[in-house]
Amino acid sequence: MAATVDVGDEGLAESATKQVFSSYVCRTITDRGMSHPGDVAEASSLAAVPLPPSKYPLWDSLPPELVSSGKLSTLQLEGILYACSKHCEMLPSGERAGFFIGDGAGVGKGRQIAGIILDNFVRGRKRSLWLSTSSDLHADATRDLRDLGCQLTVINNVAALDRESRALGLAKEYREGVLFMTYSTLISQVKGRSRLQQVIDWLVFGAGTNGGPAAGDGAASALSSWDGLIVLDECHKAKNFVPGKEAASTKVASAVIALQERLPRARVLYCSATGVSEVGNMAYMVRMGLWGKGTAFDDFQTFLDSMRRRGVSFMEMLAMEMKAEGKYVARGLSFREAEFTEVEAPLNEHQIRMYDNAVQAWSRVKGQLEAALAVTGGGRDVWKAFWSTQQRFFKLLCVSLKVPTVVSEACEALAAGQCVVIGLQTTGEAAAEAAGLEPGPVPGFVSPTKEMLLRFVTQHFPVRRAAAAADSTAAAVAAATAGGGGAYGLAAPYSPWGYEEPVPPPGIGSTGGAGGEDAEIPACVSMREELLAAIDSLQLPANFLDEIIDHLGGPGKVAEMTGRKGRVVRVAGSGSQPGSRLRLVYELRAKPDSCEMDSLNIAEKDAFLRGSKFVAIISDAASTGISLHASRTAPNQRRRRHLTIELPWSADKAIQQLGRSHRSNQVSAPLYKLISTRIGGEKRFAAAVARRLQSLGALTRGDRRAASGVDLSDNNFDSPIGRKSLRRMYDHIMLPTPVLPQGVTLADIFREHPALSRALGGGIRLGGGGTGATEERSLAPADPGYSSGSGSGPGSVALFDFDDPAVVSLHVAVLHESCRRSCEVM
Repeated sequence: MAATVDVGDEGLAESATKQVFSSYVCRTITDRGMSHPGDVAEASSLAAVPLPPSKYPLWDSLPPELVSSGKLSTLQLEGILYACSKHCEMLPSGERAGFFIGDGAGVGKGRQIAGIILDNFVRGRKRSLWLSTSSDLHADATRDLRDLGCQLTVINNVAALDRESRALGLAKEYREGVLFMTYSTLISQVKGRSRLQQVIDWLVFGAGTNGGPAAGDGAASALSSWDGLIVLDECHKAKNFVPGKEAASTKVASAVIALQERLPRARVLYCSATGVSEVGNMAYMVRMGLWGKGTAFDDFQTFLDSMRRRGVSFMEMLAMEMKAEGKYVARGLSFREAEFTEVEAPLNEHQIRMYDNAVQAWSRVKGQLEAALAVTGGGRDVWKAFWSTQQRFFKLLCVSLKVPTVVSEACEALAAGQCVVIGLQTTGEAAAEAAGLEPGPVPGFVSPTKEMLLRFVTQHFPVRRAAAAADSTAAAVAAATAGGGGAYGLAAPYSPWGYEEPVPPPGIGSTGGAGGEDAEIPACVSMREELLAAIDSLQLPANFLDEIIDHLGGPGKVAEMTGRKGRVVRVAGSGSQPGSRLRLVYELRAKPDSCEMDSLNIAEKDAFLRGSKFVAIISDAASTGISLHASRTAPNQRRRRHLTIELPWSADKAIQQLGRSHRSNQVSAPLYKLISTRIGGEKRFAAAVARRLQSLGALTRGDRRAASGVDLSDNNFDSPIGRKSLRRMYDHIMLPTPVLPQGVTLADIFREHPALSRALGGGIRLGGGGTGATEERSLAPADPGYSSGSGSGPGSVALFDFDDPAVVSLHVAVLHESCRRSCEVM
């Protein structure tokens, strides 16, 4: 049965109900095997495209009991069959063709990889490479192989090769098997020798740390003829490669490309639920035969330009074509039984005031920074740091404001007999490091946002004259600070529509004494110190992760799967009485650089699956490979309520995190809740992820709506309608016209934003529907010197008659000017 969702077309105002998913049916293996133990779906566009017939003799290499017992389902056997079949083909360039398993999280990519490794080993290819994202997944890789009865040695990273190297070479048991390692290790070096070269030497020659044969001993021939298996698991880690601009590419992407170039006959398997979130990230897939010799595109750049010109629909066709050619499969667990809701976290008055104060603080920092740079010169790097820090600041602030809602949702789930998975991306650990916390008592939770702002001002606020700076003048200072929103003094009352020319402190235009370029300018130093003191007095939220754990019972009740080394927790006081007061201490989660640290997340995961803990918190560090679903084989079979409180910029990471609680062989599907606020900046984050999710669905599923099983199209502002709306808003702000946009009235504006009325001088008078009567409403200005009335002057408030076109035109013009000046200082 096909699932349907209601989706809005990007270019039309109306929406239409369209089919997205179809139930997956294996049509290639019908005479043997067992169906997959899960409700599997496939994008309808891909389901309509059959795989080509395959004559590969897979059953010659796989033990019959693996097929008959269902250890490999027909879904998994299909992936193994077509990967091995495609690996028998050669591209026109002379390289061996690759295969892409784009199955969603929880379908069993690890079993398919293990089956392909087993097939290669039986056929005489004794050494394979398995690249993944985390060393913690070595245990999962070993388990997948053992589940198939494969007892091959699974070498845990190349460090094991260092330990086992002898004068006469590697120990016998390490000369063949599977080398499991991470992408970060692949780009590292040891003793001046790259790990990449060490990996190649092991794959081709079975060599250890001592290296392979010299170049004159037929090494080049061996490299070009080696035809073993290279598995690029979670291959989305290799994105961001720019052909011809290697310096702009990530090290991982460059290393993966180099590995494929050095071993042209290697059997390359790309494996990821999110392998191509954007077509520009496909450059590492050189074995897919999409560009190069014998194809329609000479190189990747030509392919990229063509795809981008044709848009998302062409990407959907690309996914369908790849499946039709037998080099790509993409199945995923159906979200039919899963529930997805959006929860808006309400903001109380205290939180609103806190956010407004933060906005004001950044406005003041910007103005003071402009004034200081006018004296010191330079500034390009400072502004880069300013805007990036500001973005991270408000992203963390939005997450912190959701803590009460998150705690409430979690408590509600626990009371309903469910367990909770809380997904976030960052932990705020850098704030603890910036605050210099050491194990022991602390006065309170650390505020990541405050520490971030303090660190920026401390490290980047200019107090010395740049080498190439020209002599500053009072006029230059005035020009730099004009329209700065009142940059001096954070204690000034906040008003988004009020602008005052900042007055530079005494001495700002001086040279700062006879110390020359390296001498500190006293006026700038004074500004920085005053700024730091004002920021320190701001009320900003504490670390959201520490607060959530504290509210939900502490580390004994919450399984934390993150990458941070320490945290602030509440412990019993030193008193001997039962009622001893609780106190806050900073503790290390595990000893740094120890085996305990490496296995900590696995231990926390096991505690959650056993039912020792019913709340799990996962960050980006634990968003790949870890299974937290209600497995039929786990003691904790409560339904999962998955709370997503922080969306990443990357759609890849969003999908990976959603897949932690929704996998095969589960008792129940999760209840997803995306928690957001009404803050416009966070809506921008959601829009960016929504656009990438649509692109990801088009590339990895063949349908732009099929990436996650949920529809976020309403959050995608990057559409024709969204761009048209933004352009219209800019036009009405910047163009001097007395006409408001269609459907917007001045009365509506003042009702929605009373502060605007106060800024313009008072209350409003609404027309009485043609009866001649009017309704008068005071807006209760904050200034006690004002009072409602019909007169003018400090003791009264002017009343606006919205039936008079001249009055409307006047005030719209004032609003336009306020908006224009606001945009200029943003």
